This record gives sequence, C-alpha cells and structure tokens, in this order.
Amino acid sequence: MLYRNLILLFIGALFFSSCEETVYTPKPIAYPRIHFPEKGDYINYKLADCPFNFEYPKYASLENDPSGKEKNPCWFNINFDDFNAKIYMSYKEIGSEISLEKVLEDAHKLKNAHNKKADYIDEAVIKNKNGVEGELSEIGGNVATNVQFYLSDYENHYIRGALYFRATPNIDSVQPIVDFIKADMMHVFETFNWE
Repeated sequence: MLYRNLILLFIGALFFSSCEETVYTPKPIAYPRIHFPEKGDYINYKLADCPFNFEYPKYASLENDPSGKEKNPCWFNINFDDFNAKIYMSYKEIGSEISLEKVLEDAHKLKNAHNKKADYIDEAVIKNKNGVEGELSEIGGNVATNVQFYLSDYENHYIRGALYFRATPNIDSVQPIVDFIKADMMHVFETFNWE
C-alpha cells in the first residue's frame, strides 16, 4: 500500500509539474541595423605632390598611408570609420623604373589571389569624361577585399585601390556596406582627373 501511495504521489507530482508551460522562443538570426550617412556631400582631394585630384564622400576621411609614406607620398587611405572599412590607395608613376605591364600584372595577381575563396570575380572597364580609364573588379564571397580597382592614363600614371574591412570576412553582413561604399567609389572614378 505504501508503494502504491508513493507511485500515485509521484504520478500526481509529474502531472501537476507538467501543467506549467514554459515556452522558449529562439532568437531570430539577424544582423545589426546599419545607419548610412546622407549622400551628396563631397570634398575635393588635391595633394600638392600628387598628379591627380578627385572628390570623396564627406563622411569619409583621408590619411597618408603610414606603410607607403617612405615609398611614395601619394599613397593614402580613404577611411570609412563608421563601417570599420578602408580603401587602400597606392599611386605609381609609370616610366623607366616601373613599366605599365608590371603594374597591370601585379593588379591581376592581387585580384586573382582571392580565387580560392571567391564565389565569382566580375570585371568592368571604367572610363570617365576626363579620359581616365581602368578596371573595377567585384569579388564575391567571404574574401578579404570585395572591391578592387585601378585607374591609369596608360602612359605616365597608375593608381590602385582595394576596399578592406577590419573584421573577419562575412559577406552576408557587409554586403549592404560594400554596395553603399561602391556607389561613392563610382563618384571617385567619375571625378578622378590626372594633372
């Protein structure tokens, strides 16, 4: 009889404890909300020692590239601090020391270095009203840089740029930012001029 009462007591306890409903709702997968600055305000960039000028977005800032200052004073970075991103820009004068073939080959090597992780690489020719020409490469996937480009007059001047984020590559979270910055990069291309 004692066992029977204990079993009934145990079953009753289970019954009443199972009546409490605890609902767990999993948190949906999401990324942080991104606040984009207003577009339309641009600053003209002209450094006395550099043979080019262009307009860059007001929400960005420019700095001399500390690693390139000794090699070339025209190496600089366009910083997008709100997005933890940076476009590294390096200028080279084409001449007897540096050939056009060499800089173009280097640009293609740097772009193709991402082939192992890239989902795709799209290339487009760039040409603006000032006679500046080049190539824009969009690299899809979780790669270190999703946008690379070069501009040149194919005689005397060459400049290369690459967009990097100071974070582990995750294209799902940075794609809206890449698209936003790329639109302003197009403005840089449209206003770029050799002197």
